[in-house]
Amino acid sequence: MSGLDVAGLLNRLVDRRHDDLQQAVQQARAYAAKREQAARAEASQREQQAYQREKEGKAEAKAEAKAEVLRREKHIRNEM
Repeated sequence: MSGLDVAGLLNRLVDRRHDDLQQAVQQARAYAAKREQAARAEASQREQQAYQREKEGKAEAKAEAKAEVLRREKHIRNEM
């Protein structure tokens, strides 16, 4: 085996390793992007749930306040 043959084999090996490294980097980036997208979706879902709970709490407080006003009005009418 001549020096050129060895150099050619080494070059192919280096090229394969370089290709493997590039593929691993691409996979890592894709995985990171997928995780980031999942984290954003989860955060958005939590935010939507918090908004819904807040909306329900406000509606409940409004209903309780209205019921209290009606109780007081009824009490006042009964006193007359």
